[in-house]
Amino acid sequence: MKTMRVFKYLVFTSIILMTLLAMSCKKDNDETSDLTVNVVGTYKGTLAEPSQQQSIEATAKVTKADFNIVHISCYGPGFDTTFLMELFENGDSMMVCNTGSDFKMQYGHNRMEEHHEMMGDSNWQDWGHHMDEEHDGSDEHFGGFDMDNRSFGYDFIISNDSTLQFNGLKQ
Repeated sequence: MKTMRVFKYLVFTSIILMTLLAMSCKKDNDETSDLTVNVVGTYKGTLAEPSQQQSIEATAKVTKADFNIVHISCYGPGFDTTFLMELFENGDSMMVCNTGSDFKMQYGHNRMEEHHEMMGDSNWQDWGHHMDEEHDGSDEHFGGFDMDNRSFGYDFIISNDSTLQFNGLKQ
């Protein structure tokens, strides 16, 4: 009878330990595959019109909004905007792309939304894969993060004939 209790205790303990181990491994994998950890922070730099010699000091604050999605607030004198972007790996760069309705407004078509997870796609965070799956050849993108230089650059299209470029270094 005592042997049976010991056996049940060992089985129960083994199940609990395996469950805890599996949960901790999944959490570690999720944290290391979340690209936001590489880019969150404050970027100090300038905001300028490409055709002009003058620039103003500006700041971009990048925070995690969700898995692989960042909230970017860019501001300087007379300029203040906030938007969400999804991150994709591209060699030594981290590229950004619109999400949700902003994607449709920018490109005129919907994304396949999460199809990569349903299909078990292992390279869904890759920029080339994203471009092949989600974009037409004429779709433009406006910035990203240079991981080697710890910098962020983004082109804000103000109108058909006006663009403001932000370039900043991570503080």
